[in-house]
Amino acid sequence: MGMKYDKHGSLAVEPGYLTECLKAFPELNTTEMPVCDIVEFLPLMDSSMMGPKDWVKIADHISESYLLYDGFVVITGTDTMSYASSALSFMLENLGKPVIFTGSQIPFCEVYNDARRNLIISIIFAQNCDYPEVCLFFNDRLLRANRSIKINSTGLSAFDSPNYPPLATLGTRIHGHAELALPQPKAPFRVHRELDSKIVVLKLIPGFDDDAVMALVKHTKDLKAIVLEMYGAGNGPSRKGALMDAIIEARQKGILVVAISQCLKGGVTLDAYSMGREFQENGVISGGDLTAEACTTKLAYLLGRVKHIGAVGKLLTTDLRGEVSSPKEKGRKYFDDTRDSMYLSRY
Repeated sequence: MGMKYDKHGSLAVEPGYLTECLKAFPELNTTEMPVCDIVEFLPLMDSSMMGPKDWVKIADHISESYLLYDGFVVITGTDTMSYASSALSFMLENLGKPVIFTGSQIPFCEVYNDARRNLIISIIFAQNCDYPEVCLFFNDRLLRANRSIKINSTGLSAFDSPNYPPLATLGTRIHGHAELALPQPKAPFRVHRELDSKIVVLKLIPGFDDDAVMALVKHTKDLKAIVLEMYGAGNGPSRKGALMDAIIEARQKGILVVAISQCLKGGVTLDAYSMGREFQENGVISGGDLTAEACTTKLAYLLGRVKHIGAVGKLLTTDLRGEVSSPKEKGRKYFDDTRDSMYLSRY
């Protein structure tokens, strides 16, 4: 939203520009809109440069201001917005207020842009207690953050939620579906800041180099998890010995191997086909319909909190924040911290 053209004619972040634009918004001074305070993080950076440390800064600011505001709007670049918002959905436990991520495809510096509407509608949703979770609003839809993915690099409908319906849609009026949102929490709000990002994602392609996967497994010193983007419902070349050998060695070294689908809709069910079952029998965990964004950020969250790697695998398939359909297991106690000895039906 707050980018401007630099001397080379390329869009670049411009410290102070977005704050300047927001203060000039006539809509924010009307009685229909809530009172808003603006906080600009410094140094300002492109979202492609952001990572776990930056997500912790956002979570910390929400934590420090939690009792002072009815909701929060987080403006970031679109490229990693689904990753950042998914991460925050796990880091913010027992969230009782809306946290709405938004951005734009066209910045404020252009006469024609999508920034103004995205921001105004996000602020409206941020004051609505019907959505006590981390969401992403873009163009005409409010999405559960950890179900969202970026699907278009140039279109205004840049985000989608393939496996979960929108929490609200925008037309001439706002059509809310609060029944799809998470319920209000029954425990105190908490923030978890430890994220372990020792994770790698590998996308299977026909005829790929198995030896490269084995080299990765053999020579890694601190890798905690491998996410395999597999074909369809979890199929892969199970009879390629080198790949399966790499998976077996990874499991022997205590590295989690998780399967998610390359398809936008549906998910992984490893026992649906014989080839998928072979992966399952060798220790590969089904990621269900987790998006790559939700899978990796959830792994980082769990690895940062749970000491036993086997427990991480169990919790990955447990629905914590509405991020996965048809959870296979709920109600087990896996967390090492005694403060976390709670049932996980809504952890």
